[in-house]
Amino acid sequence: MKKIMILAIALLMAGCVTLNQGGRSVSFQESWALLPFINNTETPYAGERAEAVTAALLYARGVQQLKRGTAEPAKPEEISLDRGEQRQRAAMELAKQKKVKYVLMGTVNEWRYKVGLDGEPVVGFTLQVVELPEGRVIWSGAAGKSGWSRDAVSSVAQQVLERLLSEFTEKK
Repeated sequence: MKKIMILAIALLMAGCVTLNQGGRSVSFQESWALLPFINNTETPYAGERAEAVTAALLYARGVQQLKRGTAEPAKPEEISLDRGEQRQRAAMELAKQKKVKYVLMGTVNEWRYKVGLDGEPVVGFTLQVVELPEGRVIWSGAAGKSGWSRDAVSSVAQQVLERLLSEFTEKK
């Protein structure tokens, strides 16, 4: 056990993190793309906010080559129409063209403060890691959380996204 811990620390310090998911190796040294999140909430730009937090967490976990989004930002009139699905599809095609190995795609299902005296923050997400060019989903997770009235939605979102990413990166 001690040797495994030393090896894991050495790999992390070297910046080479390889994960084994279902018999396949997934490397943070490969190219990754973070696709635009689909926003299933009534909160404008919740998807973009979740993407920003997720990108920071991926960099902190060792992803070195992370491509983000599409060539064009979301237009206000598109946000309510398709919730970001067109941008996500376009980003997936762009990732395939650029020969990205893995994409992380997500959906924001909740991003708000509960109605009431305390106004507790509530968030909910689904994430998927897809291996390209096959388009095979190699990991999927969903999580949500309600925080305390003194918490910010973004803080609770960071906690939930961190938990989801840790489930993915720590599974062997």
